[in-house]
Amino acid sequence: MNRTQADSGQEGSAGSGEKMDPELKQTVDSIRDYWDARTLGVQYVSDPTLERGTPEYFDHIRPWMNPYKFPWIMERIESESALLKGRHLLEIGCGMGFDSLEFLKRGVRVTATDLTPAAVATTKRHFEIEGVEAEDVREANALELPFEDESFDAVWANGVLHATGDTARAIREVRRVLRPGGRAIISHFYRKPSWMYTVSRLGRENIEHKDEDPPVNEFYTDPEILEMFEGFEIESAVREHHRALPVAKSGIKAVLYRWGFRPVYNLLPESVARRYAYKLSVTAVKPKDSGT
Repeated sequence: MNRTQADSGQEGSAGSGEKMDPELKQTVDSIRDYWDARTLGVQYVSDPTLERGTPEYFDHIRPWMNPYKFPWIMERIESESALLKGRHLLEIGCGMGFDSLEFLKRGVRVTATDLTPAAVATTKRHFEIEGVEAEDVREANALELPFEDESFDAVWANGVLHATGDTARAIREVRRVLRPGGRAIISHFYRKPSWMYTVSRLGRENIEHKDEDPPVNEFYTDPEILEMFEGFEIESAVREHHRALPVAKSGIKAVLYRWGFRPVYNLLPESVARRYAYKLSVTAVKPKDSGT
C-alpha cells in the first residue's frame, strides 16, 4: 500500500465513475503519446551530449522551467507552501518534477502525477538526485484521477488542465479529490483574446514544440474559465504573462518574434498589455460545508 492509499484508509484506487466515451479516450491516448515523447523541458536542451536524468541535464534546463522562468509561479509556490506545510498536495502533470520539488523543499507532502511514464520516470530520478521523498510519484489521467474522494488538502496544476481533452471534467475531478476547505491552485489557463492566441494563429506558430503542438491546447475567455469552477469559492483569478518573454526557439519565426513582435509589443502601457495577457491563473477553495 502506498502512502496516498493509506491516507484514504483504502487499498487500490478510485475514480469519479464518470466514464470516458471512445472519442475522448482516443484523444487522451493521443495526448499521452505526444507528451511521452516530449516531456516538458526536453525542448530546452541545447547540448545534445547531456544525458537525460543526470544532474547536469536538470541544471541545464532549470532556468527555462516554470518556477524559475516565471517569477509569479515561484511566488505562488512560496505563499501556498506557507499555508500547506505538512499537508498533502497533489500535482497533476508533474513533467520533470520541478514544481513538486519546490513544494517538497518547503515541507509540503506531495503526490506527483503525470499522464506519461516518461515524465514519471524522470521525476523519480530528479527527486532521487535532489534527495527528497514524495508520498508517491505515479501515472494518472487528470480526467480519471485514481484517488478516493477527499484525499488531498490541495491540488496544483501548472499549464495542464486546458490540454487534457476536457477541461471542465478535469476541474470536476480536482474538486472531487479535494477535502472540504481544500485548495485548487491552477496556474494557468490559456486566455483569449491574448497576444499568444493571436500569435499562435499567425502562420500557425507552434507554442510548445518546434515540430508540432499537442493534440489539445484550448484557449478560453475569462468568463468561460471561471464558469468551470462551479462548486468552488474563487479566491483569486489573475491575468499573467502579459509581457512577451524570451523564447528558446530558433528559426525565422523565432527571429521575427525576438526582434520584431516582442520589443514592439512590450512598449504597450501596462494597463493595455494586461488586457491581452496570455494566461489566467485561478485559486479556488472547496467549501467546507460542501459535499463531494
